[in-house]
Amino acid sequence: MKLETLTSAPFTARIGAHVTVEAAEAELTLEVIGVKENPLAAGPNAQRTPFNVTLRGPDSPSLADGCYHLRTDGTDGWRLESCYLNRIIPPASSDGTGAFYQVIFG
Repeated sequence: MKLETLTSAPFTARIGAHVTVEAAEAELTLEVIGVKENPLAAGPNAQRTPFNVTLRGPDSPSLADGCYHLRTDGTDGWRLESCYLNRIIPPASSDGTGAFYQVIFG
């Protein structure tokens, strides 16, 4: 899967399911809890709609902001390299438990 042509569809299909974050020290499984498209952020020659993905994981271990590889397993599995993941405050719609992260695909 290539970042240049990536749409929100693979993540939208996984809401409630999990992705694996490959970090240097270990792997961490995070739940996809939301996907939001942002068409106003698209440039005039954009080939896709920018979007962001909200993920939830355990309080510990947690991930520092940085670039990670994201992966799903199974027959429809895929892998994305060098995605910038940052920790965010819990969304208002959540129960606030766990650590929350966001990946923006601009």
